[in-house]
Amino acid sequence: MNFGSMKEVLLTVAKDTFLFNCRVAGLSPQTLCTYRDVLGSFITFTGDMLVKELTANHVRAYIATFDVGPGKKEEDIPVMICYAVIHTWIRWLHVQEFITKRSSDFVKPPYLTHLFPSLASTRNLAYCC
Repeated sequence: MNFGSMKEVLLTVAKDTFLFNCRVAGLSPQTLCTYRDVLGSFITFTGDMLVKELTANHVRAYIATFDVGPGKKEEDIPVMICYAVIHTWIRWLHVQEFITKRSSDFVKPPYLTHLFPSLASTRNLAYCC
């Protein structure tokens, strides 16, 4: 599993990682099946490119291809559900970047001198390791 930025992976790998995370999160099998179908159809439409190459125009073009006429089959997934699934996936991709860029530079461990008074004299010592 790639814990780095998802920008350098193919859409199919990103989709599989997302579905794995959804399964671990406890989404229902029906929801997982819908996610798999929608994302698979979207990737077939756009081609299996790198995540960083994906643009909003790809999503717009995919949504524009939906047939909304009277001949639409009832078993087709509604366009709004498809859009919501793709939107959720893209937001998840975006959040993965923030997770890997977290910095602990601003976080300092608390000084526990009130709990451990004997540590007050050693708090300014440099770590030897």
